[in-house]
Amino acid sequence: MAETKNDSLIKDLILDLASKDNKILMSALKRVRSKGSEKVIPSLFHIIEKNEDALIKNEAQSIILELKSTASIPFLLEQLSHEKEEMRLLALNAFWQTGFNSHENMDKFVTAAIKGSFMEAFEAYTIIDNLEGPFEEENIMEAQLVLKSYFSMANEDEEKFPIMKNIAKQLANFELSIQ
Repeated sequence: MAETKNDSLIKDLILDLASKDNKILMSALKRVRSKGSEKVIPSLFHIIEKNEDALIKNEAQSIILELKSTASIPFLLEQLSHEKEEMRLLALNAFWQTGFNSHENMDKFVTAAIKGSFMEAFEAYTIIDNLEGPFEEENIMEAQLVLKSYFSMANEDEEKFPIMKNIAKQLANFELSIQ
């Protein structure tokens, strides 16, 4: 299959986003706003993680927080398992900022809350609290199962324990909404 002009454009953009030259990077970030696709999201996270220039990092972050296409959801979900908290928090924040209703992935948000810091749990709760149905019983059950394993080993004195309780309450409310 022949490569389309848009595919070629995205490849060039990804190459420029990998540049060590900050001028090329800034130019590429400006082009992402008009010509980019969800395929550049991993490159944006890479820039935030590796680049030292605050202006460039801020530009990449603002692009991520302004995503419009739901096609970017899988790329954001991928970041929830990143080794660095900063990247996981940014992905969670992007879900909140964009307003993507990713209710079919609520188990992934619960997992992020369990494995992450207090702030990650708080961000995940905020996302879960704002999900809109219609909810699938299977998705709720998967999320509740993940939570059940957390509570079986959790310490009530843990800082994020109250947040996890609120997530459990919200999942119970979702379960009640199923017809």
